Amino acid sequence: MTAGESIETAPSPTPLRRCARFLHDLLVLTKYRITLVALFTGYAAIAVHGSHASDWGYIAPCLAALFLTGGAANTLNQLFESGKDAVMNRTKSRRPLPAGRISPLQATVFAIIQFVAAQAILLGCYHSWLAAAFSLLTVVYYSFFYTLWLKPRHYLNIVIGGVPGAMGPLIAWAAIANEVAAAPLAMSALIFLWTPPHVWALAIKLKDDYARAGIPMLPVVKGVDETTRQIVIYTLVMVAGTLALPIVVTGFSPAFERSPSYTVLALVLGAVFITWTLVLWCRRPMLPTMPLFRFSIVYIAALFTGMVVDAFCSH
Repeated sequence: MTAGESIETAPSPTPLRRCARFLHDLLVLTKYRITLVALFTGYAAIAVHGSHASDWGYIAPCLAALFLTGGAANTLNQLFESGKDAVMNRTKSRRPLPAGRISPLQATVFAIIQFVAAQAILLGCYHSWLAAAFSLLTVVYYSFFYTLWLKPRHYLNIVIGGVPGAMGPLIAWAAIANEVAAAPLAMSALIFLWTPPHVWALAIKLKDDYARAGIPMLPVVKGVDETTRQIVIYTLVMVAGTLALPIVVTGFSPAFERSPSYTVLALVLGAVFITWTLVLWCRRPMLPTMPLFRFSIVYIAALFTGMVVDAFCSH
């Protein structure tokens, strides 16, 4: 380099770009894709209940509270696991805490704001201490019991820790009806059964990452063969549960007395899910698990869409 040459540096981002990046990082802290799934399952419970399914002015705050509850829990989860995320290839640059784009103090304040806002909505707009209690349980269970105690200690962490992810229908139903009923309990049970095969499909793909971070996920502790076997078992139980759901709930909710859309989806998608898990079992240890992981998201979204369609047709 001659004396007259200069080193070109990348232009610093504008304040607008910095603000946009900061807001995006806050959204990443909420694990917004997962949280949106929980929000939709909550709306499905509102649709099944039927009294306010299309009253968006009434239910919008409830859906906001669901998102804020999930966002608070997921923000604390990333705050507590930032050290582990920093050594995992999947998370060290994608998540803002290990990448240094968000400080622990900022994440803590953000989590508190979300939780307080969720509680204020559930108590102020719906006067439901039951919904507020379910919201509190979701945040405490996932952030503290699951993240800090269970996940680092036991390979069945995702089974026992599946409760918070299944709370959407219960929170939403409690907000609009201030009660616990068979329909939201059954819907939550379905999500609870779906969670292990959904997460384990990803865990097989990321088992080296989990091992590096010292997280005893099932593929790390018991191996790929046992994890695949458990995926098959849980899928069979899950599909059986989806088919039994209309029978169990009939009489408690009109939406499940005539459920053609849901039943057809449960049969067809359940058959695809089972077939895919059996293919994985036959192909182990060379497992194409990511297509199953992606399909599992479509599966749960389609089932709850079927519930919504049947709910609108029955009311």
